[in-house]
Amino acid sequence: MAFFSHNINQDKIKRISVAATCIALAAQINMPIFVDGFILTLSVILLPVFLYFNDDLNPLTLTIGIAIASPFFRGLLLFITNNYAIGTIAQYIFTDIAFYLCYGCLYYFLYWHRAYRNDSSFFFTILLCDYISNILEVSLLLNFSNYSLSLFKILFLVALVRTLISCFIAFMYHYFTLMIRKKGHEQRYYHFLWSVSAVKSEVYFMNKNINEIERIMKNAYLLNKELSTENPSSENGNIALDIARDVHEVKKDYQNVIKGLGSYFEVENSSFMRLSEILKIVLMNSRSFIRERELDILITVKNQIDLQINNHYYLVSILSNIISNSIDAIGKQHGGSITVIVEDQGKQLLISFSDNGPGIASEIKEMIFQPGFSTKFNQNTGDIYRGIGLSHVKIIMEEQFGGNIKVVSEEGKGTIFFLTFNKEKLTTGEQ
Repeated sequence: MAFFSHNINQDKIKRISVAATCIALAAQINMPIFVDGFILTLSVILLPVFLYFNDDLNPLTLTIGIAIASPFFRGLLLFITNNYAIGTIAQYIFTDIAFYLCYGCLYYFLYWHRAYRNDSSFFFTILLCDYISNILEVSLLLNFSNYSLSLFKILFLVALVRTLISCFIAFMYHYFTLMIRKKGHEQRYYHFLWSVSAVKSEVYFMNKNINEIERIMKNAYLLNKELSTENPSSENGNIALDIARDVHEVKKDYQNVIKGLGSYFEVENSSFMRLSEILKIVLMNSRSFIRERELDILITVKNQIDLQINNHYYLVSILSNIISNSIDAIGKQHGGSITVIVEDQGKQLLISFSDNGPGIASEIKEMIFQPGFSTKFNQNTGDIYRGIGLSHVKIIMEEQFGGNIKVVSEEGKGTIFFLTFNKEKLTTGEQ
């Protein structure tokens, strides 16, 4: 804890030192006005910016550091130039210190120590701090005499202009960084939803496989019973029983995996998502895939309708799979193009995906929706592409959305996939 506190103190000292040095140097860019010793400096524009972005620092500590550094630099320069007597230099240094201390105290009591702060109160606080601190500095230089109405008007105008510039810099930078941060969070969120959609689809078919596992296990038990009746001494009955037990263990492992994935990724649909957002997720990840592989492919979307979609994880997975197939088909081809068109057809929603790839060979066109079929495999290892595949896309389309999928393709001219959804089931999950 002592080491941690030491690091925090070091960080604060470093930030105060940086602020004091920067503002002290900026104070050397100045213009004399009104009376000898009173100057308009760039430092008073930078000071609110430092205060805005270091709101965890006590402003009294910060302004004390500035009140030491800035007058020191000014006094040193005045002394070196030999333009002023020592007494005059001391007076200017004193008024400079008074300005920054007054500024810091006003900022502390008017803004920093308050529980509720916002940009509007920050603006008016900076305006008052600048105006009142300038009045104090001029008053010290004039020995609190020879005031005029025009003096106060000009001091207020100067304070207003500097405050507008300072707040514009601080607010614009703040909101710009927030916008960049929000965009980064949004991209990570969309990528997470895309990943969850892939897991959701896998879990969907794992659940279906459990039914097949139960069927195999049941048949193994029946085979054991039949063999035991025909020949009680046969070892085949024991082998069938062992198969049933092993399959049962596989089923339990499957169920544990499904349970784990379900709780971690929260794959159960608990909310709706707009179709425009779903398309945005799919396009963001598809375009990222294209950039990573340095492919020359342009994806265009023409959407005529926006709906609240139920089972949106499944839809993300389906659309991602179709676009992924088009990207893989185009590959390194130059001038690749994929067009996604969403059309409202009354009780149905039609989404078509057309690409200018090489098309699908006629001899395999009828096989692409069959389970286990894939044209994607690693030529070095022979491993088949791992994904839900078009056969699973077809099953999800039919079972979850009451729809269907068709393909039109001609070799050398490209491919079009037509996905037709039951709009009621798409939006409510009921048919």
